[in-house]
Amino acid sequence: MAAAYLTHFAGDWVEVRSAGSAPANSINPAVVAAMLEEGIDISAEVPKVLTTSAVESSDVVITMDVS
Repeated sequence: MAAAYLTHFAGDWVEVRSAGSAPANSINPAVVAAMLEEGIDISAEVPKVLTTSAVESSDVVITMDVS
């Protein structure tokens, strides 16, 4: 959701990448519905694995603990 909001509001000013160490097979349908209520369609997005190359090619990396 944070990546979707940043992409939506920052536009071309920021390249947003969202990935995880153990991503799910799909985005939670409740999240897709909640974002759509905000006018942000993330239904085409898919969870991605965080790679070393993605981290190394980034200027800033923000991590979250979701446990």
